[in-house]
Amino acid sequence: MNSFIGKWVDQQNVLITITGSKTSISVAYGNGRGPFQGTLNASNPSVITVNFTDDGGNKTGTLSNNNSDINWDNGTTWKQLVYLRKNAWDDNNGGQFIDKSGNYTDLYWYAKAVNVMQSRPISDPTSWWFYAAIHGELLLPGSLYPKPYQYLNWKNVNYIGAAANLSVVPSNALTTIFWDQCQHGTWFFPPWHRGYLVALENILRTIISQLNGPSDWALPYWNYLNQSTVYIESHIPPAFTVAVLPDNTPNPLYVPERYGSNVQVGNGENSANDQCQWDTIYSEGAALAKLGAGDLNGYFYGGGETGFSHSGSETGDLEQNPHNFVHGMVGGQNAAGQIGLMGVPATAGLDPIFFLHHSNIDRMWDAWNVTGQNNNPSDVNWLAGPTANGNSQFAMPLDAQGTAWYYTPADVQTTNNLKYNGSYYSYTYSDLSLTSYDTIQPSFLKENLSLRLNKLSAINLETGIKMASKQNNELVGASSGSITLKDKETKATVQLDKTAWKSVKNSLLKASVSNIPDEVYLQLEGVKGGADSNFLSVYVNNTFIKSVSLFGLLGASLKNAAHGGAGLTFKFNITSIVDELHLESAIDINSLDVQIKSKDAPLDGDEITVERIGIYRSGQ
Repeated sequence: MNSFIGKWVDQQNVLITITGSKTSISVAYGNGRGPFQGTLNASNPSVITVNFTDDGGNKTGTLSNNNSDINWDNGTTWKQLVYLRKNAWDDNNGGQFIDKSGNYTDLYWYAKAVNVMQSRPISDPTSWWFYAAIHGELLLPGSLYPKPYQYLNWKNVNYIGAAANLSVVPSNALTTIFWDQCQHGTWFFPPWHRGYLVALENILRTIISQLNGPSDWALPYWNYLNQSTVYIESHIPPAFTVAVLPDNTPNPLYVPERYGSNVQVGNGENSANDQCQWDTIYSEGAALAKLGAGDLNGYFYGGGETGFSHSGSETGDLEQNPHNFVHGMVGGQNAAGQIGLMGVPATAGLDPIFFLHHSNIDRMWDAWNVTGQNNNPSDVNWLAGPTANGNSQFAMPLDAQGTAWYYTPADVQTTNNLKYNGSYYSYTYSDLSLTSYDTIQPSFLKENLSLRLNKLSAINLETGIKMASKQNNELVGASSGSITLKDKETKATVQLDKTAWKSVKNSLLKASVSNIPDEVYLQLEGVKGGADSNFLSVYVNNTFIKSVSLFGLLGASLKNAAHGGAGLTFKFNITSIVDELHLESAIDINSLDVQIKSKDAPLDGDEITVERIGIYRSGQ
């Protein structure tokens, strides 16, 4: 890749675009100068020579080590253009189309560009509908949901106008490459969605420039967790709730099939929060030295180490909460029990609020890296993406012909010098605070392995903790049959295997720096139903453990979908419960009492079922 290719600004803040190949380039100014031709120094790829024909001819530029500056031999410096993604609830605009000074906001230009994309047919890879289908769709025959979910089929969604021309779908070659590609329940969740946002952002910016809007426009974010004293930012920004734009034309950001109006924020049941930001571990491969806060639900910050996973169950902490929670809350349900577009993965990308939600999720990952100083995986299986195991590449369409940008997690693991379509691309956020809601780490999240061993009265901690190179996982208990939630609550007794449970007991009795005690997990396995916008809370021995969102449940429950009707699996770390039993000398038990609560009572004929509750130990 030619490191000079990309967008720059000079000392007068004039936009400069460098295009070209590995050896030759073309330089064009935003004010009309150029294009000027140049060449890359073959022996030193950090040096270029450009013939500025209107300014004295050849000049030599040298790229800085971090690709952020070009220093010219005449003393001029160009800086790489860094796009700024701003809070949709910025103090000056208040989530509106016009700010306090009477100027159009980023949300206004977003709406105008979305309108242009929505005017294009779904067969056009730069249309709004095509881009929504990249995340997931209910239009192709193999994707359609049966009754009573026909209202979710795209041909029945009123928000999709006639201009979409849904009767003429793109070619099979295009849908195979691009549609139904979102990564969920996997460690690829953060990087895939980052590439999705970048590709859409660039199409929107091109349209906005054609509409004489700002050439440096960037996608705003909706930080529903921000505890502002100016606005209630947990509410959907007003620009998404009014029917018309300032010029009285229809507002493309307004979606009738959006039944939620705000996000419930807090640390109680069924609430969105940012506790995931206190994690210090992205994935299991880096977890041996740091158990505790990095393992809130068993799949760490980024998710399980899977291959290509359009709809998986190994959901990381960032994806489960706040990501899934916000989808369910914003989608909501109407009086007939129908789920809003944001509440189902295969319709979520239709709603323009989707991209501001994901911009915030991307902001949180960036803050986790930059402010929290946490590392992404170094494993080649993550860096190379699913292709490391022979699966599909990540791809986004760049133009109406469907030209593909193929990318890997390594290409997009940072927002600075992200490798986009053969050039470097940089953006940042107006706020990179690690957390917005829980600005002080909750005490129950502080328990790392050393603190746990100290609580269990292990000795010789100063000698250092020796972890096993491989953790063993074993089923130690299970419910006797499936469980059905016909009302808002159900209870089950999970019998424990005496021999297997003895291993847990012995690991606690022998806890030391060389004998690390077992971690214990509860799993809800084979969870099925159609309540994507609902939530479950789990209690063990009358102690609240965690709430989970059922986002994606419907698709996982259908036999013709990715899960083959197997449902979803939810994993909960219940080690603290077991530790307390040990400290109270009550570890000799035959069973655990599990209580499952549903936020909303399931509709008749649409009950939530759990095939099995499993208890697992993970240890040496």
